[in-house]
Amino acid sequence: MSRFTWSVSADRQPAKLLRTTRLSRLLWLAFAWFLLGIFPAYGAEQSSAGSSPANQPGFTTGSRVYLPVITNADDFALNPPIWASANPAQPTEVALFRLSFNLPETLAPVELQLFADTRYQAWLDGNWIGRGPARFARTVRQYDVYRLTNLAPGEHTLAVLVQWSPDERRSESVRPLLQGCLQGTRPDGSPLVIRSGPTWSALLSPAWRSDAARIHQWGLIGFSELLDLSQLPADWNQPGFTPAGWSPAVVVDPTQEAASLDAWQASFESLAASPQQPAAPALLEAIRYTPRDIPFPVDTAVPVTLLDSGALLAGQAIAELPAGTPLGYTLPFQADNNTPVTIETLGIGVEPDGALILLDGSTLAWQVAGAERPDVYLAQAELTAGAHTLTFNPPDEGLTFALSTYNLSGLTLPFEQGNHAGRRLLLAEPVSQPGSVVANPGELNSLEFIQLPAYVVLDLGQVIHGRLSAQVSGPAGTVIDIGWDERLLEGTLRPLPYPGSLHSLWNQTDSWVLDGTTRQLSTIDARSGRYILIAMWGSGSARLDELGVYSEQYPLIQIGEFQSSDALLDQIWQIGVDTARLNMVDASMDPWRERGQWWGDSYLVDQINQVAFGDAGLLRRGLLLMENAFAESGAPGCAPHNNNLHMLDYAMLWVHSLADYARRTGDLDLLAETYPTLQQFIQHLSEHTNPGTGLLDLPKTSWAETAYIDSLGTSSRYGQSAALNALYYATLQQAAGIALQLGDTPNHELWQARAEAVKSNLNSLLYLPEQGRYLTNIYDGIAYPPTLFAQAWPLAYGLAPEGEQQRVASALLELLSQDPGAPNVGTYGFYWILKGLGQAGSLDQALSVTKSYYGRMIDRGATTWWESFLADQSYSNALSHGWGGGPTWFLTTYILGMTQTAPEQWRFEPALDSLPAASGAIPLYQGTLQAGWQTHDCPAGASTGTIHLQVSAPAGTHGQVVLPHSIQWINLNGSPLPTASLETTPGSSLVVLPLAAGVHRIEIGMACAEIP
Repeated sequence: MSRFTWSVSADRQPAKLLRTTRLSRLLWLAFAWFLLGIFPAYGAEQSSAGSSPANQPGFTTGSRVYLPVITNADDFALNPPIWASANPAQPTEVALFRLSFNLPETLAPVELQLFADTRYQAWLDGNWIGRGPARFARTVRQYDVYRLTNLAPGEHTLAVLVQWSPDERRSESVRPLLQGCLQGTRPDGSPLVIRSGPTWSALLSPAWRSDAARIHQWGLIGFSELLDLSQLPADWNQPGFTPAGWSPAVVVDPTQEAASLDAWQASFESLAASPQQPAAPALLEAIRYTPRDIPFPVDTAVPVTLLDSGALLAGQAIAELPAGTPLGYTLPFQADNNTPVTIETLGIGVEPDGALILLDGSTLAWQVAGAERPDVYLAQAELTAGAHTLTFNPPDEGLTFALSTYNLSGLTLPFEQGNHAGRRLLLAEPVSQPGSVVANPGELNSLEFIQLPAYVVLDLGQVIHGRLSAQVSGPAGTVIDIGWDERLLEGTLRPLPYPGSLHSLWNQTDSWVLDGTTRQLSTIDARSGRYILIAMWGSGSARLDELGVYSEQYPLIQIGEFQSSDALLDQIWQIGVDTARLNMVDASMDPWRERGQWWGDSYLVDQINQVAFGDAGLLRRGLLLMENAFAESGAPGCAPHNNNLHMLDYAMLWVHSLADYARRTGDLDLLAETYPTLQQFIQHLSEHTNPGTGLLDLPKTSWAETAYIDSLGTSSRYGQSAALNALYYATLQQAAGIALQLGDTPNHELWQARAEAVKSNLNSLLYLPEQGRYLTNIYDGIAYPPTLFAQAWPLAYGLAPEGEQQRVASALLELLSQDPGAPNVGTYGFYWILKGLGQAGSLDQALSVTKSYYGRMIDRGATTWWESFLADQSYSNALSHGWGGGPTWFLTTYILGMTQTAPEQWRFEPALDSLPAASGAIPLYQGTLQAGWQTHDCPAGASTGTIHLQVSAPAGTHGQVVLPHSIQWINLNGSPLPTASLETTPGSSLVVLPLAAGVHRIEIGMACAEIP
């Protein structure tokens, strides 16, 4: 039983920073490190009166702290960063840390604070504590806080595993390190603080390969995990373990970049490399440490289905020549009699070189293995009885090959884990054989591989972001590879964790070498996919027990709902919610290919979050990380790791998200904190305008330097673009609103006036009144013809001239492809298509195109929304992209008609003429707003029919029900209301019914001709 209980801090407001001068901060750090480096024995000497340390279980000289050496815990920066070695870091490493300490008295309460670059896992007294940290920027770092009820007197052990696996999307890694402290209060009320430092024992673990293949060749995610369990003591994190051969931890400079960064900070396409970092002291002063302000993710068990199982490479044996194998490596063998032989290897997009493998000194004739075995090439030959040789001239990265072994003897094929397990899974030929792997009946939680090599394919039902966990047992030397994929190779039950030339940048395969004992198997970092391929290589049999797959998610409760008389719309709405949940962990992110916090993606995921979950913490944290990135390029596209992206539309959506956050929470402190950056950005936008028109006027270059708009919105990214300037107009309006909230009247008036000028000039230059369409752009004096993007964005943001909305909406629908199998818009831009149609009141048309485009995805097997409408045709496109969830937001906002208009205010404007029935809910800060309606058939011969509405609003809120002016009568909670006494909205014929909190029943009478 655990000797302690613990809970996680979920404070949403970051602690105020300790204000120190640069000199005082550096002096404090130097003094803290001096104390830890020189005086650790002082505490040990003071506590030795009670009992001899040598008599305590697991005692190792130099690995304990007995009394506090520092009692000032005001600043996390006082915790010295440590690592297991002072040598330059390898591309990826795993370090193990242990601290044993003796408490003479109870500590209560106790708090453990941890931060690591890149990620950690922690145990206290052998009990799991947690993992982290959340993604971080170079100068914005949040440490994790674990609050324990108490620690009893006696011996305790803190163990921490730290993985250095820098990437281009998740965290702005600088160098491998661990920082932290354990602090508590003695019975007399005095503090005790134990900080990271050289009193910790550390080991740079040889169990994980430091030359492991990347998951993505651009370095977007990190490295695969290749672990030799024989090199990792099973009890290294337990109290009784003796860390023989471990060394004192080394205090390192957190600002000194690891040498390996030169390799993984490569740019891609036309993107520039990351900027040079400031000098170490300046960076050290700039680092802001605050407690984690979002809750820890939760692990949710996922139902698992055994989709396929069987043998691998039946009649053949697989071999691995490691990287660095010399040219001319030879394998002799004997053919027992005249026999055919087959040799197989990989050619990623090209046929293998003729000199790659020589049989008896002769080249081989390679041929493709077939469509179901992409990139596999085979050669066949007839051997005479007697001695033969295979000679290899492998590339620098090594060679994976297979050989039929029937009638061959004296052949010892080299086989090792290798640094790229995905190549094995691509070469392997899975052959379904029922009974080769036995699963337990009922809920799948164990697998017995009867005869190796063998495989299984697991289906999770939808894409998840998480981990597989199991107890694995098998003969020592057995290799188990586990790969994840979003899809199956067409026409097969086979996923391709390494798709070869189909997506040669990608390899999501991890590997373990068994040590003959039963061991726990999982990955440090999360993986993503719908299908899991498990391959066991070796001989004999092996087992997986306590098998489970766990989705790692931001802790959310679905509050929003949507049910209607159209089952397809209900399904579309829910898939959007499921996709958004998958895309929310410690940022709004694509969980598969990149896992980066791109702000256009984040903006759309948050639109779904607003109607489904109502969380504001993840948005707040993302806004601050984005603000930190503005200094780099003036208009970041993602954060952390913006890498000099300059994306005006994504940066403008940051302003919209700021306004959204304030509208929902009323938190003006965040607006005030980010306002200087907002002002600088608005000035930055003005520097990209045409001096004659005031419209944004951009060069024709990469989207990474201008704007994105949509995957297919290329022509709207440059020049004086209608789409981009419509967004500019709306951004100026949002900025003006923020200025007003903060009392900055001059900027409010300036930005509002600038917005009106943009609207006027856009309409005069780009709107074609004779056609009812907007030009796409004007570039270099040339006007380019209308596209659907040029119609959708002005509609979405209310720029269409008065009375022209319907004409522009009709143009949009005419320009939109009527064949969802040949789309001219992406799932990202579809949000603005729906928003534009919604603003124009073209709701039935919006529902029709939604069912057409999204229904096709469902028909093709989508259980989460795709990166593009044709993503299933490309291995480089994700099948789990949150930016595709626009219909969920649209159905709630425009069809159900429910929105939050202020922290305590809401609006219910049902689309009564679009659906005969609908109901649902949205989250508010004070609770849940529920509403809906049901239309009753008109009685025979009657001219008026009845529609019943209901609204349930939480205490502390008030709102408006907005109804068509054409209603003939209205009852509220059983009492008639004279329609003449009701308000109407300015410039429209809508009736406004104010309502307070509570449950309300509304009946309205409408002409039967107007009831669907």
